Amino acid sequence: MRKLFIFLFLGFFTCQVNALTWSNILSLAGENSNEIKSAQKQLEAFRWTYYKSYSSVLPQVSANLSIGESSGSLGTSYNDSYGLSVSQTLFKGLSNYYNLQSATVTVDFYNVNLQSVMADYFNQVRQAFVELYIAQKNLDVQKKIRAARDANVRMIKLLYDGGTEDKGSYLRTKAQLSSADYSLAAAGRQLELARLQLSQLLNTDVTSAEGEPKVSPVTLPDINRLTKLSPAYLMAKDQLELADISQKATLSEFLPTISLNGSYQKSGNSWPPTASGKSLSLNLSLPLFPGGSNFADRAISGFLLDKAREDFAKSEKDFYFSIKQAYTNLTDAIESYNVQKIALDASAERARIAQASYMNGLTSYNDWDLIQNDYINNQGNLINSLKNLLVAEANWYKSYGGYIK
Repeated sequence: MRKLFIFLFLGFFTCQVNALTWSNILSLAGENSNEIKSAQKQLEAFRWTYYKSYSSVLPQVSANLSIGESSGSLGTSYNDSYGLSVSQTLFKGLSNYYNLQSATVTVDFYNVNLQSVMADYFNQVRQAFVELYIAQKNLDVQKKIRAARDANVRMIKLLYDGGTEDKGSYLRTKAQLSSADYSLAAAGRQLELARLQLSQLLNTDVTSAEGEPKVSPVTLPDINRLTKLSPAYLMAKDQLELADISQKATLSEFLPTISLNGSYQKSGNSWPPTASGKSLSLNLSLPLFPGGSNFADRAISGFLLDKAREDFAKSEKDFYFSIKQAYTNLTDAIESYNVQKIALDASAERARIAQASYMNGLTSYNDWDLIQNDYINNQGNLINSLKNLLVAEANWYKSYGGYIK
């Protein structure tokens, strides 16, 4: 008895762990997402690239040590030395400045990219959650339809045996029962696929989606503001800024490079060496004519900047349209779902009346069958309409870089 209790308790606990609500899924997704972890590592790599860009404006210090001997006709000689060298770039045609600017914008780009990856991933998870939730509801509906088809077969069989219904009607209801059996089996297979899809996204086993998703109408938002705050827009803006920095950086090819170099060294033929030497120099280098490559680079970067501006202008319009379209699709889906609920209620009432009329001989088999099928089809239509609504809601949030919380 004790073992049975433990088995039942563990089975119940396992079921509860794997039956997840959307809030449970959000916490698991944030912890287990390979996509988000990859984007985070990518961001960290470029953050260190940003730190590295400062090395070009800091002093370069190196130390040297040499201990050696050489032999010849005059005997063996020794040459030992050690020293310290320092080099500081004072001016490098503004290239250091633009490298820092470029690194800063690149870090911002990948920071926004992380937000975009999160939005994409949580959209995938939400849609997988919706698939599982809809698959569960569809399985329940198919069970009810199958039970109704089975009852119809038994009813028509009695009428056929009693001589009040023809064989064709009886065979048709049997065929409808076979179709219901297939639909029920297919619904079970789709449920298993939906479980597998969500489980793989979360890297954990999921048995069911708990909680009924609620969708409320969305008031008309400020789409222009959403566009300018969306990760896609911000990333496109960063790309334009990088093109602008790259174009400005070509000025460095026309400007001088100025550096300060110093060294201190001791050398001699014994250790420790005693002879000392030091040097200090200010160096200036100015490219007078590097084969015209600086002019070519300037022209190329100018054209690429013009291209980036055109691409950004088009992207901005595309982002605005996508958000507007997602809002329209969500509004349409809400209204369509509400209409479908009314249609289902109407067809259910018609099916109830037709059933009573048929049993009393007031309605023909064909009319009764038509009304019954309309009711059954509307049950499936409501499931599809609910799925379209939940997917449209997820896509609305994703359109501006958000996700359902």
